[in-house]
Amino acid sequence: MRIKHFLVVAFMFVAAMATAQQMPTIPVDKNVRIGKLPNGLTYYIRHNEWPEHVANFYIAQRVGSIQENEDQRGLAHFLEHMAFNGSEHFPDSTLLEFTRGLGVEFGSNLNAYTSIDQTVYRVCDVPTKRQSALDSCVLILKDWSNGLTLAGSEIDKERGVIHQEWQLRSSAGQRIFERVLPRLYPGSKYGVRLPIGLMSVVDNFKYKELRDYYHKWYRPDNQAIIIVGDVDVDHMENLIKELWKDATVPANAAQVKEEPVPDNDTAIYVFDKDKEMPYSQISIAMKHDPMPDEMKSNPTYYMMDYMKSLISMMFNQRLREATLKADCPFTSAYGYDGEYIYSKTKDAFQIEANAKDGRDLDALKALYREAQRVRQFGFTQGEFDRSKAEILSQYEDAYNNRNKIRNSQFGDEYRDNYLDHDPIPGIEWEYQFINQIANMPQLGLETVNKFAKELITDNDTNLVVTDFAQEKAGKTYPTEAEMADAVKAVRAEKLTPYVDNAKNEPIVDEKKLPKAGKIKSEKDNKQLGFKVLTLSNGAKVVLKHTDFKQNDIVFYAEAKGGKSLYGPADYLNVKYLNNAVAASGFGNFSNSELQKALYGKQVSISSGISNFWQTLNGSTTPKDLETLMQLVYLRFTGIQKDQESYDAAMQRTRLALQNKDLTPEAVFSDSLQNTIYGHNPRFAPQQASDLDKISYDRMLQIYKERFANAGQFTFYFVGNFDEAKLRPLIEKYIACLPAGKKENFKEITIYPDGNATNKFSRKMETPKAIAFDFMHMPMAYNVDNSVLADAAGQVLSMVYLKQIREDASAAYSVGAYGGLTMIGTKSIALMQDYCPMDPNKVDQATGLLVSGLKECAVKVDADKVQKVKEFMLKQADEDAKDNSHWLDILSTYVNYGVDFQTGYKQAVNALTPERIAAYLKSLSAAGNHASVVMTPQK
Repeated sequence: MRIKHFLVVAFMFVAAMATAQQMPTIPVDKNVRIGKLPNGLTYYIRHNEWPEHVANFYIAQRVGSIQENEDQRGLAHFLEHMAFNGSEHFPDSTLLEFTRGLGVEFGSNLNAYTSIDQTVYRVCDVPTKRQSALDSCVLILKDWSNGLTLAGSEIDKERGVIHQEWQLRSSAGQRIFERVLPRLYPGSKYGVRLPIGLMSVVDNFKYKELRDYYHKWYRPDNQAIIIVGDVDVDHMENLIKELWKDATVPANAAQVKEEPVPDNDTAIYVFDKDKEMPYSQISIAMKHDPMPDEMKSNPTYYMMDYMKSLISMMFNQRLREATLKADCPFTSAYGYDGEYIYSKTKDAFQIEANAKDGRDLDALKALYREAQRVRQFGFTQGEFDRSKAEILSQYEDAYNNRNKIRNSQFGDEYRDNYLDHDPIPGIEWEYQFINQIANMPQLGLETVNKFAKELITDNDTNLVVTDFAQEKAGKTYPTEAEMADAVKAVRAEKLTPYVDNAKNEPIVDEKKLPKAGKIKSEKDNKQLGFKVLTLSNGAKVVLKHTDFKQNDIVFYAEAKGGKSLYGPADYLNVKYLNNAVAASGFGNFSNSELQKALYGKQVSISSGISNFWQTLNGSTTPKDLETLMQLVYLRFTGIQKDQESYDAAMQRTRLALQNKDLTPEAVFSDSLQNTIYGHNPRFAPQQASDLDKISYDRMLQIYKERFANAGQFTFYFVGNFDEAKLRPLIEKYIACLPAGKKENFKEITIYPDGNATNKFSRKMETPKAIAFDFMHMPMAYNVDNSVLADAAGQVLSMVYLKQIREDASAAYSVGAYGGLTMIGTKSIALMQDYCPMDPNKVDQATGLLVSGLKECAVKVDADKVQKVKEFMLKQADEDAKDNSHWLDILSTYVNYGVDFQTGYKQAVNALTPERIAAYLKSLSAAGNHASVVMTPQK
C-alpha cells in the first residue's frame, strides 16, 4: 500500500527530527493509574474534580458483533441489553431503580453501546458523597463483567425491545446500507456483522446460546475497568483487585482476532435506491492501511494525525466554497481520513455529499475532481497557514482549560487506549508537542501536500464509490458502469490549481467606528453575584465573573419584539430569516471570507429571532474577547447581502424539504406541529413551496429593523473575563451602537386551548408507530412551580419506562418532559410524552400512556419522588458550575424578577408525592390536550 511507503518515510523523518531536536517519545499521563491483574483484567483509575463531587465508571470489552458466528448475529447487542435486566447483585430490573436512587438517570447517565468490535457500559455522574455508593458502582461493573443472570423470562421480554430499536433505526439510508454492506466489504465478516443483527436470530435463539456467548467472550482478559472522578484511587484499586481476584480465564479460551479487510484491485461501484430516500448521497472512499498499533506510541502517530487534520480542514473549506456556486451539483459535502466505514483494520480517505436532484453523476465528478485537484497541485500557503493557526488555537484552548477536563473526556481517552491503543500523554504534552512539530520547517506545506498525495489516489486500486438514491416512478438512475465512466472522465481532464480568495484585513475598520460611548452607571446584585452596567445609549450589560473554566466566556444579548411584530404577509419571511442571516456577510466580508478570517480564533456568534425576542448568542476565550466584541458590533451595523451564499443555503433547504414527506418521521413531525399549534399559519411546517414566496431583501430589512436599536438590548457576559479589559471594549463596541425608541412584543397565541386528536396511518417501507401527547395550563412563574413541573415529567418517565418498555416490551424508548415557560407575558406549565412503539402493540402502549398519567394523578410512588429529588439535587450542583446555566438564570431574573437559583434546592427538597399528584390532576383537568398517533397503513 502507498500509505505503508509513506509511513516508512514519516518514521524516518520523525526519527531524524528526534535526533536533531530531542523529540520526546509519547509518554503515558502520570495522573492515571494503570494496572493489570494476573487474570488479564486491565484497569485505569484517575482522580479528577470536574465536574465536582461526581465520578464515572466504565467497563470496556474488546468484544462486539464481529465475534459472532452466522447463527449468532445480534447476540452481542442483545447481551448488552440484558446487562440491565438482572445480575447477581441486582436481580431483574432493579439496577435501574438502584442507580436512580443514587441520582443517576437511565439513558443519560446509565447506558451502554455495542459496535462492531467493542461493547462499553457506563455509570456516570455518580455523586461521591457516600463511599458505599461508589463501591456499589464497582460492584455493578463486576456483575456486568461475569455476573449476568440472563433469565429466560427477561430474555423473552427483551426480544420485543430489540425489534423496536431495529424499527426505529430502519431509515431509507440504513436499509440501503444493510443491503450493500457485503459488496462494500467483499470477503470480510465486516460485510455481514451489523450490531443490530438479524431479527430472525433475535426472535429464535435459545437461551443457552446467549449464555454460552456471554461466558465465551466476557472474560477479564477482554475487559478494562475505568474509573474517573472524585475518588480515592488507592481504595478503588484495592476494591477492583478484591472483586476480580477469583475471575479466571478458561484454558484454551477463544482469542479476539482482528478481521482483515481485503484490498480490491479493481474499483467497487455500488448503486442502490429506496422509496423513502429524500435525496441522493454520493460517497468516495480511497482505502489504505491504518497506522499499526505498535507505532501509535511513536511521535509519528501525532504527526500524521496533525497532518490529517490539516488536510481535512483545508479540503472541507474548498468543498464548502464549491457549494456557493450556482452550478455546483451538490448542496453539501465533506471529507476526512479515518476508519473505512467501521473497520479498525482498514482506513480510507472518504468524501461524502448530498447531490442535487438528478445530478448524481455530476456530483460524483465534482467530488472526485476536487480530490484530484488536491492530489495534483496540493494546497496553497494561505490555506495551510489559516488551518495551522486554527488547530494550534484549538490546542491552546484545551490546554488553558486543562484543569477543567470532564470525567467523560478522560473516560473516552482511556477506553480508546485500551481498545485501540491510542496514546494518552495528557493535554500538557500534546500542546507542547503540537507546537513543536507545527513550527518545524520540515513539516510545512510541502510535506503536507506530499502526504495528501498518498491519501488521495488516482487509480482503481482500493477505490469504492457509492450512490444511494431515491426510488421514484419514471426516474432515470445512473448505472454502476456510468459511475465508473464518470471517474475515468475526470482522470482525463486537465485541471487547474485552486485559487485562494481570502481577505487580509481587520474584521472591523477602527477608523470608521463611531465615537465610543460611556458606562453611565452600575449596580451590584449580591444575591446572584452579578453587576449591571447602564450605557450611554441606554443598553444594559450584565457581568458575572466565574472561574469554572479558565478559558471560557459565554455571551448572550436580547431585546423584546421578535416575530410577534410581523403579520401574515411576513409569516414565511420570519420563518426563514435566521437561515438567511446565517448565510449573509458582515462588514466588508462575504460569508465565506469571514469564516476564513476567523480561523485561528476561538470565537462564535449567531443571531436569532424568536417569537418574542431578537437575540445574539456567542462564546469565546479571554484572548479572543475583542474579536467577539467586533462581531457583536457588526451584527448590529454590518449585515451585508451575500446572494451567492444565500442561494446555496436555500438550495440546501429546498433539497431537504422537497422530498421530506417520503420519510415517516417527517410526516409525523409536520402533523404534530399542525395539531399542537391549532393549524395556525404562523407556525405552519416548512414546505419547499415556501422558498418561492420569500424575499431575501425583505428578510434583511426585517433583521435590520430588529437590530436597529441596540439601546433596548440587554447584553450578558459570563465567564473568566478580566473586567478591567472588558469595560473599555463595552464602551468601544456596544455603547457606541445606535439607540432608538424601545419596543415591546405583541401577545400571540401559541398553544390553543381545548382538546385535539390526530390519528392517521401511512404507507411505510418499515412499519413504525409513534405517539405524542401534549398538555398545558396557566401556572404562576416561580421556582417552586418550575421544579414541580420538571419533577412530574421525570416521575412519568420512570413509570412509562417500567410499564411500556420493561414490562410490555412495547417500545425501545419512551419518556415524558415537564416544564414551565413564559409565552409573552403569560406563564404556562406543559407536559409532553413521546413514544415510538411496536406497531402491533399500539393500543397497549397508548393505553399505558393514558393509564400511567391517571394513576400518577391519584397517587405517586414516594420512592420514585425521592429518586427524582436525588437526581435534581445532583444536577443542580453541576449546573451551578456551568456558565451557560448562569446565562439562563440571569436572563430570567432580569426579565421577570424571578430567581431560579437561590431557592432551587429548597424547592426540590419540598417536593412531595401528594404535590406532584395534585399537579398532574390539575394539568389533566385543564382540558388542553393534543394527541397525535401515527401507525403504518395495512
